[in-house]
Amino acid sequence: MKNTAFAEALALREAGQIADAAARCRAILGRDPNHVDSLHLLGLITAEHSDPEAGIALIRQAMAIHPRCGMFHHSLALGYYRLGRLEDAIADYRTAAALLPNAPEIHCNLATALRALGRQGEAIEHYRQAVALAPDTPDPWYNLANALAESNQSAGAEMYFRKAIELKPDFVNALGNYGRWLIRHARFVEAQRIFTQLVCVAPRDAAAWNYLGIAVHKQGRRPAEGCYRRAIDIDPGMADAHKNLGHWLFDQGRTDDAIACFQTATSVNPESGTGQLASCMGQIPIVYRAQAEVAERRARYTKALEDLGSVAASSLAGVIGGAQPFFLPYQGEDDRALQSSYGELAYRALADIEPPARLANPPKSGERIRLGIVSGCFCDHTLFKLFLESWLTKLNRSRFEVFGFHTGWATDAETARCANMCDRFVQNLPSPAAFRTAITTIAPHVLLYPEVGIDPIAGRLAAMRLAPLQCVAWGHPVTTGMPTIDYFLSSELMEPPDGDAHYTERMVRLPNLGMSYSPDASRVKPIDPGPRADGPVFWSGQSLYKYLPRYDAIFTRIAAEVGACKFIFVGFPSSQAVTNIFRDRLGKAFAAAGLDGDMHIVILPQMSQQDYIDAAGRADIILDTPGWSGGKSTLDCLVHDPAIVTWPGKFMRGRHTAAILRRIGCEATIADSEDEYVSIAVRLARDTVWRSEVRQAVARGKHLAFDDLAYMRALETFLVEAVSTPA
Repeated sequence: MKNTAFAEALALREAGQIADAAARCRAILGRDPNHVDSLHLLGLITAEHSDPEAGIALIRQAMAIHPRCGMFHHSLALGYYRLGRLEDAIADYRTAAALLPNAPEIHCNLATALRALGRQGEAIEHYRQAVALAPDTPDPWYNLANALAESNQSAGAEMYFRKAIELKPDFVNALGNYGRWLIRHARFVEAQRIFTQLVCVAPRDAAAWNYLGIAVHKQGRRPAEGCYRRAIDIDPGMADAHKNLGHWLFDQGRTDDAIACFQTATSVNPESGTGQLASCMGQIPIVYRAQAEVAERRARYTKALEDLGSVAASSLAGVIGGAQPFFLPYQGEDDRALQSSYGELAYRALADIEPPARLANPPKSGERIRLGIVSGCFCDHTLFKLFLESWLTKLNRSRFEVFGFHTGWATDAETARCANMCDRFVQNLPSPAAFRTAITTIAPHVLLYPEVGIDPIAGRLAAMRLAPLQCVAWGHPVTTGMPTIDYFLSSELMEPPDGDAHYTERMVRLPNLGMSYSPDASRVKPIDPGPRADGPVFWSGQSLYKYLPRYDAIFTRIAAEVGACKFIFVGFPSSQAVTNIFRDRLGKAFAAAGLDGDMHIVILPQMSQQDYIDAAGRADIILDTPGWSGGKSTLDCLVHDPAIVTWPGKFMRGRHTAAILRRIGCEATIADSEDEYVSIAVRLARDTVWRSEVRQAVARGKHLAFDDLAYMRALETFLVEAVSTPA
């Protein structure tokens, strides 16, 4: 009778009828107060579902009768875990494992408690034991994958996520965590496949639709919008889906619709600053339909930034870096005041939640300077070529100990190369907080950022004081506005005479181009475009957000004078809609000048870097963008000995190409005004002899643009002196 009643209690618990199972146990104990199995089961149910303290007391009564029962110790550990008494839980899990060494569930739960205390190595070992004991059970594989992912053991994590899903194809949690892991590692095509599988298994899972949207969005594909809207239909209160839909609409040039989504994200989750920050940064579009829109959007951004200052620091602190004023400097105005407002806001928000870091003492006599480099671009990227490569290969390592902090997820052969060149290389950490800890543990004397404003984690870390000396190079050539950045490392050839006034940091004019660029040895064959039956070809392949409407007339004026000719542009990589906005605007400018834009405008799709350089080499003339000129693209195109027209602006960001031409001794095509820019372009188109002379001059002098050791030695001298006398 008693055994039958207890069997019924067990069956009720397994069926999820918890209250009935507990009642059955109490009935048994009413007849037999020392029924040990009922004491244990009632204690376990009570600990799991209502009162851990009371449950522990019942389990201890059972243990008083049978003190060496492994499952009793296991249940007691579960109760302690529910109370947050992790050390006590671990002690009883260990006892249970000693008594029942072949029970995979015990090893799994022990590992989970160890993970909660940050003891990842021990946790992984017990998960491995659970896997060995139950190789056909998906949960241990899944738990092991999660632990390895948290420990940055990427290869193992992926292998075990796949194994768990192989054993259980409808394993919702494993599919979700693996998909998110793929997104974090920028493997968006594979993430799309996993989340597509997940929404088939769980079609009402709003989070799965949201992440499917992210995976598709990152590939620039239109179904992202439908995925985000599906997530919102399922869960209208999912702020993240509203925010992500806003980012998608922003990328399509639908700026006001995007802001509305960001505001909805705020309304459904007012405690999070994500929506407020995105609403502020979203005021600045990617491209403009007319010049008057620039002033309007700038005013709206200024007001939104002021409003952001009234948001509680506790709401903003968690999202600083997640959205940054990247597009602001493309408006062509002096951004010091606005950047200072943003920088101070970011600094204050983080200072309220982050304890002051313990900073390194000055280096002792004979001690190498510990130099930390923080970037999301330790990979094949523009910033790697402009700065990171030379810093890692040409700094005097007898004077500097170099630590790389790779805050991005994209990795390739260059990442491995960077890791080998650093004294220590830190990557794949799960959060900005983990990077902060890694940096403060090393305690660098100086932190060097190639840019602030592009990478989100670097943009967050830069707003903190993590080293006595913190510097930024000109990878995003505008002041950070952050009180935590001491120096802006610029170029003596790129800065205007009044350049110091444009920065909140102390600006340093390093020699020549302010970098030591090494050309790619594989790109050595110039291309002779030859004669054109339909007129000269002008290459203008910069990012579309560099083109302000105020300069559209340059193209129409050149076309009016030259006649038959082509202007080659490159479309926006992640949005045909943005490309269309630019095409329509430029087409209207041609029409207003009485010209047919379709006869002159060619917009190529996004292409590889090698194809880009080859395409530029087939043009007759390169037209640099006024306001924000080419940098790396200009350097790379020197392989073709091009004739380049440039018009240096009033800010450093509009003077890169002019500085390169001055450095190599080719100043004849540097204009002082729009009229002169047009005149030079027209002359190069008509006068093929002069164009040839210009190209020959580029060929003779271009070597001076590369591998500048004077810059490297000046950088070293500056760092040594600045570390000894911080700003």
